[in-house]
Amino acid sequence: MKKWGLRLLWFGAVMLLIGGSAIYYRLSLAQYLLDQVADNLVVPGFFAEVSELSHHEVVVQDIVIGDEREITLDRLVLTYDLIDLWQGGELAVDIDRLFLSLDVTGQGPVLGSLDSLFGSEGQTESQSSLPVLPFRPALKINNSNLQIMTDLGAAQLPFAVEVRGHSEDDLQGWISFEGGHLADYEPEEFYLGAIFSSSDLQIDWDIKWQKVGVSGEGAASFFLDDPGLNWNAFGDITGNIPKAFLPPDIERTRVKVNLDGVGQIDTGEVQLSRWREAINPLMLHLGQATVNLITDLWAEGQLISGARFDGQIPLKLIQKGPETEIGLGEVGQFNLKNWATDETIPPAIKQMFGPSLSGEIDPAETIITFNLNDEQPVTGRIGVTIRGETPVEITSLMQATGRISRGYDQVQLENAALDVRGRALEFAGHKISDGSLAINLLKGASEGWRGDWSVKTEGVDNTQSKEQQDYLLNATQSKAQGGLALDGEKLIFIGGEGQIKLAKFEVPGVIRTQAKEVFSFKDFQSELQLLPDAAENAVELKSVSGDFRAKALKLNLVKENNDIIVSNFSSKLRGREGDKWHIGTTISEIELPDQKLKINAIRNDVTTPFFQLTSDFDVKKLFLDGLFEANIKPEDPELALPVFTFMGKTSGPLEKTDLSADVKLLEGTQLLNLVGNMDLISLDGKIEAAIPQISFSENGIQPKIFTSHLSDLKVSDGSVSGRVELDLNKGVPDGHGYLNVDLSDAEINELPFKNLVGRFFFQGIAELVLPPGQKLEVASFDAGVPISNIELVFGIESKEDDFIVDLRNAGLMIAGGNLGFEPQKIPVLADRKSILLQVEKLDLKELFTLIGREDLSGTGQLTGQIPIKFEGEQIIIEKGALATEGPGVLQIRSQLIADALAAGGEQVELLVKALQNFEYTELTLDIDKPINSPAQVSLGISGANKDVLDGHPFRLNINLETKVEPLLEVLLQGQKLSQGLVSGLLNK
Repeated sequence: MKKWGLRLLWFGAVMLLIGGSAIYYRLSLAQYLLDQVADNLVVPGFFAEVSELSHHEVVVQDIVIGDEREITLDRLVLTYDLIDLWQGGELAVDIDRLFLSLDVTGQGPVLGSLDSLFGSEGQTESQSSLPVLPFRPALKINNSNLQIMTDLGAAQLPFAVEVRGHSEDDLQGWISFEGGHLADYEPEEFYLGAIFSSSDLQIDWDIKWQKVGVSGEGAASFFLDDPGLNWNAFGDITGNIPKAFLPPDIERTRVKVNLDGVGQIDTGEVQLSRWREAINPLMLHLGQATVNLITDLWAEGQLISGARFDGQIPLKLIQKGPETEIGLGEVGQFNLKNWATDETIPPAIKQMFGPSLSGEIDPAETIITFNLNDEQPVTGRIGVTIRGETPVEITSLMQATGRISRGYDQVQLENAALDVRGRALEFAGHKISDGSLAINLLKGASEGWRGDWSVKTEGVDNTQSKEQQDYLLNATQSKAQGGLALDGEKLIFIGGEGQIKLAKFEVPGVIRTQAKEVFSFKDFQSELQLLPDAAENAVELKSVSGDFRAKALKLNLVKENNDIIVSNFSSKLRGREGDKWHIGTTISEIELPDQKLKINAIRNDVTTPFFQLTSDFDVKKLFLDGLFEANIKPEDPELALPVFTFMGKTSGPLEKTDLSADVKLLEGTQLLNLVGNMDLISLDGKIEAAIPQISFSENGIQPKIFTSHLSDLKVSDGSVSGRVELDLNKGVPDGHGYLNVDLSDAEINELPFKNLVGRFFFQGIAELVLPPGQKLEVASFDAGVPISNIELVFGIESKEDDFIVDLRNAGLMIAGGNLGFEPQKIPVLADRKSILLQVEKLDLKELFTLIGREDLSGTGQLTGQIPIKFEGEQIIIEKGALATEGPGVLQIRSQLIADALAAGGEQVELLVKALQNFEYTELTLDIDKPINSPAQVSLGISGANKDVLDGHPFRLNINLETKVEPLLEVLLQGQKLSQGLVSGLLNK
């Protein structure tokens, strides 16, 4: 506006020049000069006609300025007396029918095409002051009109102006707006006027225009007098703020302002008479001012999105001397409604508050105080409470202290504090009973800030959320605190620590906690770089570190219903720009009680190139290097397995990570070597697990290192090897493999055997299947009697709760004959099962030796069947029957039988003698083993001894005491061992 004022002065000077030129030169020259001045001033759309010229008057008419005729003037008359004007006389400027047009609809510039004329060109202080003119201008504007283009149409406001004076010393005048119309609507009352001079200013208004929505009445006075500046203001004004002055996201705003106040600035002995010379004294004596002002501000409006707002702030300003206090006379209030339609508000905020919110500003906690002494300190605080249609309530208290700059245009803060508390909060389905955030900042010696922060929450719960949650959380309490520093664009968190108390955490269908757990962290530090010009990712992470711990965790795998107990969990996080992310985790022990397994001394180290934690980060590009170590301690007595050590490594991008691992015994024997790759995102992959050849020797490794159940197996020469190929599909394992067992020289229970060869292969992992064709061969076995050519061919299939042995072939040679089992399917874990032992051509003499009756001997071969039943831990044999295929010789030299028959007389003595070399025609051996009773073996014979009674025939049945139970016990122990192994496999 200052630039435009200078241009008007130049325009007046040119008009004088035109008038002077007109006396001596032609009218056309004056018109030419006027047009040239307009061109030099770059006035758009300028047109004017110089119609009259004389030595005492210049008349210009039909003046137009602006491409859209923003300014028009019917007639401009300059009246003067050249001689009197040269001596400082009066220049009368009469303006008739001035028309000014403004546009406040927001559709274009307020001043239209003239807007560029009023831009700032950065004038200096000396240039902005009014010049002292060599004459006294007397300006009159009559019959003029101000047009304001509004959303309702064009409002016409008639006005008049009169200004006199040739300098600031004698400047005086008035301006008034009275009446008007908008289309066919006239205001009920419209007056706005001001009277001014070099030492006072008075403004009055009395407006009531219902159609436009503007009303108000009041006055304000400012005057220089002894002892300085006195002022008073009272009244009110209500109206809509023009759209041109609103932010683009606000559709409309209506405000009402009530004023009532008085004030004074005492300048002491300095007498003031002009505004210009009063500025510096008034500024110097602000510390002696008194002010008592009450301002009630009310506003309501609507955003472009449709959200509506309203509020009222009853301000109170009191100054006594150097101290000024700004506060609230009553509670301030604000409301925001229908904000669900506003897309700029995060959905989480809408959900937390509901479709509307209301707030209160606490007058007891809202005050700003500053002191205009040499230090010019300022302190302030504001307390706000926000409520929604939900039960949520948030209370905040912001406090700050600082100093006012010497130019009174800035506040230099020295410390600040923020305390925010909330109850019944809800974020993304998480309800929070109570929460608080506190931040304290203190300005450092440099431009940086130092301070501390703390966060507390109680009752964080999403288990009752109506939305589908990826996890369920119930945290009874959490707290964290630490220091912070803000240096320019760097935000640094220092020494953070805290803890979280969990009542429940669950990933549905996967894992859940079973007890109240406590997680803690300490030494948390991070450095952030603020990027103010970035549209997204406005924060860049420079470094981060922290230690996280949990003393004990009790978890449950939901699907398997298996428990996991974790002891002394500790994780260290380190990350630095230009280097790497590193996460090091140690766990004292993980116990799997359902699997009777413990994993201890666990260590896991993962590193990856440093990356920013941004929403657009492509996790597929993540490159991992990892190391995992642990001791695995099986505690199932049925398996009796030793402690294993596991060491694994990973390297590569997540989509194809190379894996390798070694499984060893604590003694150092390597059991497995795993190599492969895996997509850690989809959990697809291929892994090969090799069992390197493990060699046994008399003074070296023995099978008992695998399980104590093999302690009776001693190998002088032998080996074990195998291989497994795993395929993972979305984390579900499948595959196949084999195991080779070669024992050239070994013994079990001190019974030697030679050349044991086992060839086993399997399919499937989760559902293990050993197809028919599994083969076990033993060349020879010394069980007191020679056993040879042992051969088993079988398969094993897994059922829901058992393994079924598909026995295809089982046989061995013993006592010159063959023993074998009839092909059948045998459930390993069933309490009751039956097998049928086939006996073919078993040598009679060797059989007697096998059952512990060395006092019996003979010739012949036995053939038959022995049905064997298992019930729990008992073996039952019903009607086992063996018989010779032809005649033979039986020799009984048992003293027990002789003593038993001695009392039978002479005939019995002859019988005893006959049995010493009895030639039988039939010989049977019947075996029975009732439940919970010893085995019963009955020998049946028919035949004669040619040396006794001339070969008289006998038929006898003799009950024999034998050592069959140890042989049956071997079968029973074999069953128990197989059941234990199968039970362990099923549990694993």
